[in-house]
Amino acid sequence: MTGFTVDRWQFRYPGFVIGAWWGPDATDAELRLYHEAGFNVVMAGRYMQLDDYADPEKGVRELDLARKHRLWVMFDTYTKNDRPWGGKRSEEPYEHPLHHPASLLELQWLYERLGKHPALLGFMIGDDQGEVTPRAAQCTRFLFEQPKPHLIPWLCGWIPPENLARHNNPIANPQIYPTLYEWQLSAEQLALRYVRAYASYWRQCHQHGVAFWPMFNTTHPENGKTGKDMFGYLPSDSLVRFPAYLALAYGAQGIWYFTYNGGAIQHLGPFQSLPEARQALTSLYPVVKEANLRIAAWGDRIIGRTCANVFATAFPQEQPPPDNPPFVRPSEEQIVQAMDEHLLVGILSGHGKPPLAMVVDCRVSKGWNDLSPREVELRFAREVERIDVHEGRRVRSIKGNTVRLRLQAGGGQLLEIHGTLRVA
Repeated sequence: MTGFTVDRWQFRYPGFVIGAWWGPDATDAELRLYHEAGFNVVMAGRYMQLDDYADPEKGVRELDLARKHRLWVMFDTYTKNDRPWGGKRSEEPYEHPLHHPASLLELQWLYERLGKHPALLGFMIGDDQGEVTPRAAQCTRFLFEQPKPHLIPWLCGWIPPENLARHNNPIANPQIYPTLYEWQLSAEQLALRYVRAYASYWRQCHQHGVAFWPMFNTTHPENGKTGKDMFGYLPSDSLVRFPAYLALAYGAQGIWYFTYNGGAIQHLGPFQSLPEARQALTSLYPVVKEANLRIAAWGDRIIGRTCANVFATAFPQEQPPPDNPPFVRPSEEQIVQAMDEHLLVGILSGHGKPPLAMVVDCRVSKGWNDLSPREVELRFAREVERIDVHEGRRVRSIKGNTVRLRLQAGGGQLLEIHGTLRVA
């Protein structure tokens, strides 16, 4: 096979994915609120039926409900070892003592029962993986060999894009959680962890033709916990905005929030009525909603684009390695010549299209709403004749190569650049 790995597939939904890893329960009220918050993909299967594994009929009902709310579904194929899909235990040994992702035989059984459902986007065939296992490779091959390879073989973990491409798996969905595992670091160090991880995956994904869907953290093991919540929500608006907008600067084609239901965007349900579901939302919900709706409005422009370069005036103590820098500094010889401090700009190129610039405010804090919005200025190359500022369906056009923006801490703004300049 030749060409980019992702281009060999024909996804049912080819747009920009905004997903929630264990987001809403399978209730009308919760699904409605996630749709209103700008999510377009949720999970069904294990994480919508924790007490009832391997029930395809319940899966169909969950898919029906998601479709009602115009949500795509990734079906989680994990099930308990004593409850294999279809009732036939695989001859392969199970790696985990309690549960396992679908074997090829189980996936074939699920495909026959769910594969034609109009809300189904793909199957999760592996989680917390560092490589494509033989089982995941078999399942990927099965989905690709269908008359139209449109159901995504979804893998999560820390799998190198080269390993994914070798097995024709089209999506890199790395779990990048510095705010969960390294909370002892300063806010700026946490932000830099995101930058370095995104930069590394951006280059590898581009090299191997794999789509980049970073999964970032919105949970904290201590803060915000109430009652039966398993996690607390992250106590910082800026450290939730930042990885979402930053993903766009590094050419992501989708984003996933690690919400783990209880205590992140909402407290642990299920909630049946809309009033009780609204009451269960945390302070993070409006932050996520604002970011998602803005990103969703930009999605059609971003999808299919490639990150050409990233510039930053943030992290002044950082000395990027010359052979593999996560960003470069603006200069008179670059498309970004100058900009205010604590900014990062990713240049997104597309064949025959004006380049886009994703501007990100790198000011972050561990505190809640303790950094005010600010005015910033950016100057692009002399060849830039007009800058379009995109906000939903509205476009504000600025003549010349200099633009002023108002940005939230950790927030971002998409620009379209017009002129005679060429971007590789």
